[in-house]
Amino acid sequence: MVIHMSSTHKHHLATASGPDERLFAPCRARCPVHIDIPGYLSAIGEGRFTDALAIIMERNPLPSVCGRVCLHPCEEGCRRCQLDEPVAIAALKRAAADHGMYPTPRPSARRPERVAVIGAGPAGLTAAHDLAQLGFQVTLLEEKDRLGGMLRYGLPNYRLPDDALDRDIDYILSLGVNPMPGVRVGRDVGIDTLAEEYDAVLVTVGLQASRALPIEGAHLPQVLTALPFLEAAANGQRPEIGSRVLVVGGGNVAMDVARTAVRLGAGAVEVVCLESRDEMPASDHEIAEAELEGVTVLCSWGPRGILGEEDVCGFEFARCTSVFDSDGRFAPTFDESEIERFDADTVIFAIGQGADASDLGLELTNRGAPVVDPLTLETPTPGVYAAGDVVSGPTRVIDAIAAGHRASAAIFRQLTGDATLLESLDGENAVLGKVPDSMAERLETRRRVQMERLEFYEATKTFGEIEEGYTEYEAAREAQRCLSCTTGARLTQEKCASCLTCMRVCPHGAPAVMQGGYLYFDAELCHACGACASVCPARAINLEGCSAVETEQRVQRTLVNPDLETTLAFVCGYTPDLIATIGEDARVLTVSCLLRVDESAVLQALQSGATRIVFSGCVDEMCRFPHAQELVAQRVASIRRTLEQLGMSDSFVVSGQDAPSGGERP
Repeated sequence: MVIHMSSTHKHHLATASGPDERLFAPCRARCPVHIDIPGYLSAIGEGRFTDALAIIMERNPLPSVCGRVCLHPCEEGCRRCQLDEPVAIAALKRAAADHGMYPTPRPSARRPERVAVIGAGPAGLTAAHDLAQLGFQVTLLEEKDRLGGMLRYGLPNYRLPDDALDRDIDYILSLGVNPMPGVRVGRDVGIDTLAEEYDAVLVTVGLQASRALPIEGAHLPQVLTALPFLEAAANGQRPEIGSRVLVVGGGNVAMDVARTAVRLGAGAVEVVCLESRDEMPASDHEIAEAELEGVTVLCSWGPRGILGEEDVCGFEFARCTSVFDSDGRFAPTFDESEIERFDADTVIFAIGQGADASDLGLELTNRGAPVVDPLTLETPTPGVYAAGDVVSGPTRVIDAIAAGHRASAAIFRQLTGDATLLESLDGENAVLGKVPDSMAERLETRRRVQMERLEFYEATKTFGEIEEGYTEYEAAREAQRCLSCTTGARLTQEKCASCLTCMRVCPHGAPAVMQGGYLYFDAELCHACGACASVCPARAINLEGCSAVETEQRVQRTLVNPDLETTLAFVCGYTPDLIATIGEDARVLTVSCLLRVDESAVLQALQSGATRIVFSGCVDEMCRFPHAQELVAQRVASIRRTLEQLGMSDSFVVSGQDAPSGGERP
């Protein structure tokens, strides 16, 4: 297959390495693990949640986790930002995990090598998942009684419930990973012993040490640090706090601490930080959520000392005039003429975490992180590797997952000599450009589907999950806002008859003729409606992720063990409410547009056991591709003619035209 793209992309392709360059949608390019986001959004838009989940888990083994707590850098790249607002990519990942079925573990050829992974946070869980899939015998050691690391003990349940985390972990363990909770390496077993027993040892212990400031009053009993406080709350305990809680720090952990304190009964909670509001490292969403729950955020104040002799009674701050120097380095300056005292009876420091690897017996950097080779991730101790936050410092969950992938690929190379996996992580890809103005003018603006959530006055009374998640219908509607970037027309040049029919039907001008007389498709202009593929007489055009072969495979899966009288309904996935009008006994196969179903798919369905085929299109006011309505009618007429010639016209019904009772368009 030859793929032609516009000159806009030629520079990107010329600089990409290797023969298998791919064109990525901006959302996928911004994802640190490069999930096929357009692919899984398309599946959700058609109601195929299990398929969507399988696509996600090709690159991310923690979909329930990331669907709730990922900071979604992918959404910053969404091309819909030019039109209205980005697609809710992270929330739709959660919808796939909530409504889809996790893949059935497939036994792989077992290898003799044994690998020990120390630490069951996101990096360790990901590495264990990958290594088990590669056939290694994996043991996962964790200091805590339950797996999950900071996902379980650092993130409050109102953001990430235990049952959601457990779904992801249970799947990873089902691959054959051997869990060993309650084991602290360095206390219960030495790393040298592990290095002798295992072919490789991977350290992914994260950042377990919570920091405080060495200032006056820091020794008082009412002065706490973030991680022990959050862990106690996660374990169902009720840390003793007073009525006025002051949280020092401006990141997301500080917001979690403050909101947890509210749920534990604090009467007033204030967050005080060095940074201005624009400089705060916490996400805007987390700050807004905290303020909605009654937390007061006070910016540009630097701590001077905690007040009180035996008990905390307040905290003194000086005005912070700047946090960073001209080179962007952390170098706060203060105006000592402006001093402010804030009353408090409990102080909780949330100013960052550090590595706690001193008892592992490894060579450490000045900041306490294991020394590693940047290419192999191996430490100076032979056979011992390290990755994740313990090496890099604090990152996002999705970055820790990416680190787990890299660590498993590095170990695979070291143990087998096969560098393919590691090289694939470093490959460059061309990235699709912005939506051209000529196309943007034709696209309909559609606001984001809002997720149901607890009211703030209810949320602050419980640690139950605040956001309720999308229903299947809501998820499908939101996924349908996706512009299907990079999933559009692909031309097989050898089949192309140069009839230019595709140019006549495309509403966005994606197909064009280049100098030399051959046809190409501009990926920036293609909206993946399928109009061109539906009229191509040479069948030279396929849609990425929706080829004729893939459609036939879906038909076969849908018709497994058909009944004696089986109706197969091809239904537009953009109006899922129509499914109820077809009949309870029908097998339903949703598609983005009926343009994507041709005569061969219908004939194959009949040959596979279907006795009746129903076409159920969308209602005009909900059609994502309104320009395709006439082409759908032409496709229906073509299918009807083919079946009439075969004497099978009675097997074909179009909802809203000659459908029987119960099959009319609502």
